[in-house]
Amino acid sequence: MVDGGRDGSSNIAKPYVSENTYDGYEVDVRVHLVPGLGAHRLDRLEPEHLERLYRRMQESGSSAGTAHHVHRTIRVALGEAVRRGHVPTNAAEIAKAPRLEEADIEPFTIEEVQSLLVEAAKLRNSARWVVALALGLRQGEALGLHWEDVDLDAGYVRIRKNRLRPKYAHGCGAEPCGRKAGYCPEREQIRREHKSTKSRAGRRTIGLSDPLIKIPRQHQEAQEREQIAAGADWEGKGYVFASPTGGAVEPEHRLPRLEAAAA
Repeated sequence: MVDGGRDGSSNIAKPYVSENTYDGYEVDVRVHLVPGLGAHRLDRLEPEHLERLYRRMQESGSSAGTAHHVHRTIRVALGEAVRRGHVPTNAAEIAKAPRLEEADIEPFTIEEVQSLLVEAAKLRNSARWVVALALGLRQGEALGLHWEDVDLDAGYVRIRKNRLRPKYAHGCGAEPCGRKAGYCPEREQIRREHKSTKSRAGRRTIGLSDPLIKIPRQHQEAQEREQIAAGADWEGKGYVFASPTGGAVEPEHRLPRLEAAAA
């Protein structure tokens, strides 16, 4: 039968892919592939079985993008099964993937950017939004930026790290607290805070204009004042955009105030 195979996926995939990629595989297998295809023998899996699964997913409300992601996951898994001699062919290579419609990119207008920056100025780490918008940084790139990658005298920043979304495990031992791991009072962080940027294209050095250099300088001075205020509680992890005690900032799923400002 088709199964997620926790031991197999952990031993085969986990050591060789990023945390985010592995988490995506795990969700696809647990939520879609095992419930949808678990009754089929692996060596009897047909392309039509996969195509029916994708169709059922979309009829049940999943987006074409989600169905396409599931297709990529099963294609990779079956490709590995073929390579190891467990199945003769990769049914996902034959199955037609869900069709994706190309979305038109709508950049912010000047007025929307101005509104965003006005709202951002009311927040801590307001320089983060200015720098991210000016340099085109993703959220993980901005939050993963370290001072060692910033040279304000020479006028450049190096994009080399991505901040990862935290993942937690219970730390309450033999007496579980009954909450989800992320809300456990004794929770333990089981994912590293950041990783190196994945591709060569992602690793890049970006020049800063003179007006833009002033903003990180002012931000650096504000952070130094926070360090003095935090005293012995200062973590000093080197993040440009840090918590009030110098630790990593957790990536946000949504930013309602800023989204409302751009609306």
